[in-house]
Amino acid sequence: MMEFFNQGEFGVAKARSFGGELVVGPSLPMSSFCYSIFRLDPYIGCSHSCVYCYTRFLPGFSHGSLSARIDYPKLFRKAIEKWRKAGVAVPPFRMSALTDPFQPIERKSMLSLSLLRLSLTERVPLIINTKSTLVGESPWLDVIKELSGEGLAIVQFSIAFLEDNVSKVIEPGAPPPSKRLDVAEKLSSEGIPVVLRFQPIVPFLNSGDEYVEKYAEEAKKVNAKHVIAEVLRVLSWKELEVYRKVMNEDNFRKLVDKSNWERFLLGSHKHPKREIRQRIYNEIKASIEKMGLTFATCREGLYQMWSAPDCCGIFLLKNKILRYTLYEHFYGEKQGYTYLRPDDYSKIPIPEVRRKLQAHDALLKRIIQNRELLSTIVS
Repeated sequence: MMEFFNQGEFGVAKARSFGGELVVGPSLPMSSFCYSIFRLDPYIGCSHSCVYCYTRFLPGFSHGSLSARIDYPKLFRKAIEKWRKAGVAVPPFRMSALTDPFQPIERKSMLSLSLLRLSLTERVPLIINTKSTLVGESPWLDVIKELSGEGLAIVQFSIAFLEDNVSKVIEPGAPPPSKRLDVAEKLSSEGIPVVLRFQPIVPFLNSGDEYVEKYAEEAKKVNAKHVIAEVLRVLSWKELEVYRKVMNEDNFRKLVDKSNWERFLLGSHKHPKREIRQRIYNEIKASIEKMGLTFATCREGLYQMWSAPDCCGIFLLKNKILRYTLYEHFYGEKQGYTYLRPDDYSKIPIPEVRRKLQAHDALLKRIIQNRELLSTIVS
């Protein structure tokens, strides 16, 4: 579906089939738990080269090559115009879901800047997710300030490791976490709601009590509003080998002990056993809430741990629009939110979007009907 051209340091891609790209594909964690499945990904590939990145396994995504989707803003404008004419609420879009929207390629192509300006004009709410420091510079910062001033944007900074030297090994192309924290503090001082994504949490590396307390202190220092946590998932055991470089041998042996891991439900990934994840999340929750911030897990059914109305930080936006998840099935709709209901999907005049949303809904229904599965993922 893509056409590629060499152009200096990066390629150019033209989207032939655009609508389906606005929605993340259905999967157990996304279809079950995630409110922000609507995505804006103007780039293919990512120069951060994080060793834990899920996109390594997706077709067309590569750490070694980058492509800019040059017609992305134009196509998104057309899609939003169709969406609004149908009278269906426009949900928050995640910019970006699969690649960093403000990686170095953005300085030349400025596609994300165009999307920011378009979102301001079209009143599209955004969850901006980045490891970049570019959001602290003009003209990007100026537009984000305008968006947040209208209640249309929050900025999530992905910060898993507090030490620059550890990050250099695990996230070799990303700015150091110390710089990300500086920019997070700058955005907060400008009145922009900031959320920290504490993920991935690697057991025995960045999961200890002292580490978690330090993380909570840093979150408070930069005036973050909310912290989201998620424990590491891996596809193969060899993915853990890289962490040997930043751990003592004792802790590394604990990390690779297969008895501490279990298979992710309905999938081939593995993650730490439930009791380990719960213990880690409880420690983070206590430290975060001690600092007066809200906390939630990401893509987990541990709802009793949340101290925030939703996991993503959508509660910080002016118009709070959600899709149905397992939470709504068990506990009903959240007060103060507008819902994009399954009945609304058929009204969206973009066939690929409609099909993707219906696929998410179909998978969610299958999960709900599987009582044995439900008993292991929701509590």
